[in-house]
Amino acid sequence: MNRPVQRLIVIALALLLVVPIGALGLSRLMGSSGEEQAAQESTQEAAQNPDDRPTADPADQPQRPDLPRPEEPAGMTEQTAEGAQATLTYLLESYDYMMSSGDTSVWEDSVDPNCTVCATFLDNAKVLDQQGGYMVGGAFTVHSTTFEGTGEPPATGTAVADFTEDSAILVDDPNLQANALESVSGQLIAMMAWDGDRWRVTDMSLAPTDAEASDAGGASDAGGA
Repeated sequence: MNRPVQRLIVIALALLLVVPIGALGLSRLMGSSGEEQAAQESTQEAAQNPDDRPTADPADQPQRPDLPRPEEPAGMTEQTAEGAQATLTYLLESYDYMMSSGDTSVWEDSVDPNCTVCATFLDNAKVLDQQGGYMVGGAFTVHSTTFEGTGEPPATGTAVADFTEDSAILVDDPNLQANALESVSGQLIAMMAWDGDRWRVTDMSLAPTDAEASDAGGASDAGGA
């Protein structure tokens, strides 16, 4: 996984949503006793709380938002540059709804099944919901979009969105202290393809920041020296 994609997942999705194997309670399923079971349970507890966060009363957690399901703009089913941009905008602007409700259908109809990054977003949203978790805040504001396509009408192309994501509170486990996520701004690059009925994202990554680009250039210069 390249660095921009990895940064995208870490910042916008918080991979601490992934359920550790210990959470499955395998010792109870396979059967063990005495010290062996006690050791396994201790390991499982550590795996479920790797950051050693304080416990919390679920009743004291921030309330799960009750957001309305965003309506898809008509342009998403038009084979135009505007349609591709509308699709990427919708994905970002429906993200907070998906992460608060667990309803992944807002993304599933507009991402390609073979998009690895997209699948990671969807899988983690589902896992979060299965754990009884949710996100409060984290709404995206899309400031501008562009699209460069291939063909007329375009069949594939690259959409770019300049965005800001609001700060958020991530309740990944109602029994543990929630995680505070800072606001993030950046540029999302999405490869897109027309499937005959609508646009779908086939891959996406976060554009490197100026600092990252500078670091990459410095590393390249050093390697060539």
